[in-house]
Amino acid sequence: AVKLRADNDFYSQIDNLRERGLDLTPRDLERLEPFLPCPKDEKGEMKVHKTGMGSSAALVTSLVGALLRFFGVVALPTKDAETGEGREEAEAKHTNGGHGAEKEGLRIAHNLSQICHCHAQGKVGSGFDVSSAVYGSHVYKRFSKGVINDFLEGLASCGATKGEAEGLQLSQTTLEQLAVLVNNIEWDCKVDPVNLPPGLELLMADVHGGSESPSMAKKVLEWKRNKRTGFMDDYYWKDLKRCNNKIVSLLSENLAAPTFLDGLRRDGEMIVSTRTAEQWKKPMPSSWYKFEGSSWDVALTLLDLRMTFLECRQNLKGMGKSAGVPIEPEEQSKLADATMKLPGVVAAGVPGAGGYDALFVIYVKGPATEEGRSDHVRDEIGKLWRDMNEENEGTTVCPLSVRAAGSGDGLIMSDLEW
Repeated sequence: AVKLRADNDFYSQIDNLRERGLDLTPRDLERLEPFLPCPKDEKGEMKVHKTGMGSSAALVTSLVGALLRFFGVVALPTKDAETGEGREEAEAKHTNGGHGAEKEGLRIAHNLSQICHCHAQGKVGSGFDVSSAVYGSHVYKRFSKGVINDFLEGLASCGATKGEAEGLQLSQTTLEQLAVLVNNIEWDCKVDPVNLPPGLELLMADVHGGSESPSMAKKVLEWKRNKRTGFMDDYYWKDLKRCNNKIVSLLSENLAAPTFLDGLRRDGEMIVSTRTAEQWKKPMPSSWYKFEGSSWDVALTLLDLRMTFLECRQNLKGMGKSAGVPIEPEEQSKLADATMKLPGVVAAGVPGAGGYDALFVIYVKGPATEEGRSDHVRDEIGKLWRDMNEENEGTTVCPLSVRAAGSGDGLIMSDLEW
């Protein structure tokens, strides 16, 4: 039997927390038992409120990987559910290409998962969500549509039929074409590892409301193709690309430099995380003097990252206004701005296609709390969101327990027991 279970972060846990009399905070979220089923309404029908974390891609990728491994087709990386694999080791394996058999197994799983996901969606999308589920954190250049378009379009004419009970049936010819496409054809996608440095952390929020990401993205792309007029419309798109490239450069170079990592490890928790970004701009007492790797040097590097994220937000808001799409709605701007005023917070904004349904925060980890399960900055962000929920009935913000994953933290075999 195949058992499919979804992590709590894929679906809104607001109702589950409220039913148990718990606050919408990181601490109370950790009290929920894992793999909770979706709640049901009065008629017994499931109430599915996704959080936008890529649940469909994760489902497809994990199922494809499990079946490939069960039938002995591929080898996959392994991780012990109790001890786990050190992040540094995982990153080193990814950077060095990993073990040959495991690298090949991930390639096959990626290719087949992309085909399955595109077929289920009825189109070739960005591919990034599937690639992230396979490879972990990275910068992704999608394969050309032509790699799989002909195969997808030819499924019906080559003998693919949808039976009510038996599912999708492929002819022998189609199966042979699929095997060649997955195993032997060179896909022109590109995966470059990128990570948050140790000492920085990610916090995601489920903002109740939700938006139609596919329809929003479709409207933006239509505007990009047909309706851009004037200098500013072109500027938003081009400058967003510049900002995205700068973020990648900062994470891969400046924030990966040994002097920065040493300074963040030494002073991040007790000095940088306890001050706001406005305070980062100013020299502080003795240990805050400016030298390479000093607290102030670390803070100025983080301010560069922060400013680049702010420039991204400005471009997205301008683009959304021009396209008539709420990429960063005013309500989300207020939430992100309030969060960015807290000590230790580097950046906040709307992820993915934008809209009303989610928020991301990058912050400097503070002193540990909850026996290491959380930290002071994360707790303070949760308290701010809780207070905003209480003060404004139109705002419902719930943190997710998901953390930043490193490159190499993708598709793995685990001894996790359910």
